[in-house]
Amino acid sequence: MNYKVFIINLDTNPQRLASIAERCHEIGLPFERVSGVMGNQLTPEQINEVYDTETNLRRYDKKLNEGEIGCYMSHMSCWKKIVDEQLDFALILEDDILPRPQIVECLKRFETVSLDWDYIKLHNKKLKYISESKSLGSDMQLHKLAKLSSSGACQLVSYSGAEKMLAHALPISRPIDVDVQYWFERDLRAFAVSPSMTDSTQFESDIEKVSLTHRDLVKRRPIKRILLRTVYEVKIMMSRFNLPKFPKI
Repeated sequence: MNYKVFIINLDTNPQRLASIAERCHEIGLPFERVSGVMGNQLTPEQINEVYDTETNLRRYDKKLNEGEIGCYMSHMSCWKKIVDEQLDFALILEDDILPRPQIVECLKRFETVSLDWDYIKLHNKKLKYISESKSLGSDMQLHKLAKLSSSGACQLVSYSGAEKMLAHALPISRPIDVDVQYWFERDLRAFAVSPSMTDSTQFESDIEKVSLTHRDLVKRRPIKRILLRTVYEVKIMMSRFNLPKFPKI
């Protein structure tokens, strides 16, 4: 299998890179740094190339802030690298978590798993609607489930998954961690692994920091939020009967 490990890191956060790099070296996990997109440094023209307010407000309950747009673009950079370099898959990490030692064994395991998958969550706080599980060995489980956790901190993305997500990425209309929860919109063969392969750090998320800064300036729409959530939950319930088949393990 031809794969790489990508760590998304903003140029303004060398301390985060140092922290996660130290852990990667400790556990023997080679990686490639991917420069994150600073949303607040994008020009209006650059934002307009990837973002449309009307689409955003139709599919989400608030206008995205610059940090959320930049974060989505950072993940897109990783997907493009997977396609351009013709990788079988990649492990994509954000720099505000630390990979656990078990992640090395997890990657070795996926070297022997068939590529009949698109997206696999490795950072899971709580798994919901699990319909079936399979052992990956070494106390690891691969889960078939309808609802993915809302985090983009740590995931495996295959070549086919990168192609699908790039094809449906623009215009950006939701935060990346929310958008991936709508896996059924792009026919993603999505799964989750337990236990979680990450530890938390003392660093808060850049997205959360930006969101807190702009919280008072963002006009939320509670009725729209309730409507979108209701429609989402209905689609999740329906998708439980049409989940992807497990890859060959």
